[in-house]
Amino acid sequence: MMAPTENENETKESIIIFDTNIFLKGLDFNVIKSEIYTVPEVLDEIKVERYLKKNRTIIDRIHCAIESQKLILKSANEEYVRKVVERSKITNDFIVLSDVDIKLIALALEFKQTSNKKIVLYTNDYSMENLCLELNISFSPLYKEGIIKKKLFEIFCPFCKIQKNLNEQICEICGSKLKRRTKENSKNTVNNR
Repeated sequence: MMAPTENENETKESIIIFDTNIFLKGLDFNVIKSEIYTVPEVLDEIKVERYLKKNRTIIDRIHCAIESQKLILKSANEEYVRKVVERSKITNDFIVLSDVDIKLIALALEFKQTSNKKIVLYTNDYSMENLCLELNISFSPLYKEGIIKKKLFEIFCPFCKIQKNLNEQICEICGSKLKRRTKENSKNTVNNR
């Protein structure tokens, strides 16, 4: 996937939402004609020490985009955050999604349900993409292949081989960290995404 530019899918009548991993690709915001949004917490993820030293230009570019109102920071309504959390528990993506991931998907869902514009969430996170498929939210990865089919996961202990409750992180029998796997591959594979 190429960098997002104005084309038939993203025009002035569209809203695109960027995940943290998209910002770290060093995009030039000036070539994007769509409205660009993200949640304020993305800035906290970018301002960690390793990015401050290595990617100062990216951080400066983001701040310029915010000041020029090319990039808009917006928090999703709590009603949409709750909906996303509920659905992420159905797919069992909840265990691997961060609060920021959930808020980004909630923002996309809110725009999808309250705007007549085309909404696209740009992310390279497979779990976010999976949940977007569940919620019928358009998404696009950047510079890589995304997922094409929704997957349902189950939580299990890799040693006891017992399926567990989503709210657990450690097996109460053996003390191992729980993992997740796709339901159709539950007999043989482990998926750590």
